[in-house]
Amino acid sequence: MPRFSVVPAAYLVLTRESPHGTEVLLQLRGTTGYMEGWWACAAAGHVEAGEPADQAVCREAAEELGLTISPGQVSLAVVLQRGCVLGGPIEQRIDLFFTASDVAGEPAITEPDKAQDLRWWPLADLPEHTVPHERQVLEHLRGQAAPDSGTRPVLLTRGFDQTLTLIAAIGRNGVIGDGASMPWHLPEDLAFFKRTTMGGVMVMGRGTWDSIGRALPGRRTIVVTRDREWSARGAEVAHSLPEALLMAGDTEVFIAGGGQVYEQTIEAATRLIITHVEQEPAGPVTFPAIDPILWREDSRDVQDGFAWVEYLRRR
Repeated sequence: MPRFSVVPAAYLVLTRESPHGTEVLLQLRGTTGYMEGWWACAAAGHVEAGEPADQAVCREAAEELGLTISPGQVSLAVVLQRGCVLGGPIEQRIDLFFTASDVAGEPAITEPDKAQDLRWWPLADLPEHTVPHERQVLEHLRGQAAPDSGTRPVLLTRGFDQTLTLIAAIGRNGVIGDGASMPWHLPEDLAFFKRTTMGGVMVMGRGTWDSIGRALPGRRTIVVTRDREWSARGAEVAHSLPEALLMAGDTEVFIAGGGQVYEQTIEAATRLIITHVEQEPAGPVTFPAIDPILWREDSRDVQDGFAWVEYLRRR
């Protein structure tokens, strides 16, 4: 088994008291390549080699906000350990959240390419698009007494209870479509898809969304696209699979296509729900091979012209 490694990062939770209660300073992320257009802690960044985390958060405050803070002015409040079912060391995180208040000086955006806005928000009323793992921490801190140097930090986790289920309809030749539409019309299978995913979270690529043409009711739909300008009613937008899975949270996530998204997630999946269709349509988009060494058939429901089959990953 490969050695486990993590990426450490330090976050500054800067608060103040107002007539409306406790407020927290958040920045609107700019062109950072990650969670762009989402609200996040006022300053944050990776801990550099040989650098204590409390010094790292003070360095980030100086670089991003123009504030001079000493390690004695911050308190470690929360340690968040994050994982991602996709694996890889860059997705294994230890996030160290430091709180501070009554800091001298006026915070300002000093790296305008990375932050579009800087604003105080009521801790009890965070903006809708707050980075999910940071929202988790801020909601935990809501109503908590301000920690002092003797307060023991709390450990939170995220991503370790998430599972991936790939759901698809596949022809005998492995084809699932032509990149724009499904090669068959099976009303019974559409009803099965609805029953199976209702109330859940779906992740899909832009092409799959376009082939459906709308948000499906009763489900969260997260669409992965490289287009930074794209949006659609009823869709939550992510610009990478790790972003999409972070947004999805610790739950079963249904991967609904297309071919590239299936390819990138099947190794991390624990369940496959496959409609095997007794047809061999032409088309360039295929489903990854289902290796019987890795997958065992758990159930099969034979219908007229197709079968619903559930596969579970072998331990």
